[in-house]
Amino acid sequence: MADTQQSALPDREGPESIGGWLVLPMLGLMLTPILGLVQLHNSDYLGMLQNWQAYSLSQGVLILAELVISGILNLTAPALLLFFMFKRWQIFPGWYMIWALAMPVYAGLDPWAVHLAFPTVVPELPDAYDADTVGGISRSIWAAVIWVPYMMRSERVANTFVN
Repeated sequence: MADTQQSALPDREGPESIGGWLVLPMLGLMLTPILGLVQLHNSDYLGMLQNWQAYSLSQGVLILAELVISGILNLTAPALLLFFMFKRWQIFPGWYMIWALAMPVYAGLDPWAVHLAFPTVVPELPDAYDADTVGGISRSIWAAVIWVPYMMRSERVANTFVN
């Protein structure tokens, strides 16, 4: 009976398992929460939330939205994607691509929202896009440009995530 079940599975040609270039997105998913925690620490959201009375409604909403969205994109999503990856679930490549495309969108829109909500702190829109911010946006765009097509076309990805 076991021989019959094994022969019923199609033989996959080409590389499979988490290896090759697939290790790099895995390392990125492992490092993202660490960098997210450092960013969270440096942003002092706790201090902002403790002084919530000093902010207008739009500023408070922005701070809370940043905290939630950043927590999802930088902490929760990478952990969930790593779970999907190590379980070799078929949904991993699609959800990874959604996450990889959401990162530059968030990185690009967040400074604009800060400019709108805090006009006295960031009076000009170019001030919101400092060198560090533009560097982060560029890195996330390049990551999406590289890894989204890889997830779509790689034989290793197709052979690994078939469950």
